[in-house]
Amino acid sequence: MKMKVGVVKKVLGNLIKKPMTVKFPDESIPIADGYRGEHNYDISKCISCGLCARICPNKAIEMVEAPEGYKDKYPKRYPQVDLGKCCFCGLCQDICPTSAIELTKNFFLATFDSTTLIKSPIKKAKDK
Repeated sequence: MKMKVGVVKKVLGNLIKKPMTVKFPDESIPIADGYRGEHNYDISKCISCGLCARICPNKAIEMVEAPEGYKDKYPKRYPQVDLGKCCFCGLCQDICPTSAIELTKNFFLATFDSTTLIKSPIKKAKDK
């Protein structure tokens, strides 16, 4: 009988507790400091050393040339990240000597089009 009373007490206690879930996207839990999400580049800081591509354990970073029409403005090779391959370890951010690459808190990366997961700093520069 004591066991049944304990279970009933626990059930009633859970009924009046605040829910553990949130109504996403209307509500959200704050992102913790140090969270590693989408990559962000400062193309003006990049020295095209390629260290980020060499240290990437998943080979998600490739050094690419600027597209035609941008080679005069961006003559060097720049890192292009395939977020579909990335494990978000942060090694690229840690090894970059000029802090040109950093991982943001953006975790909204779900998509049906895998080409949108390829992050190029030149695309970012074109949009500006």
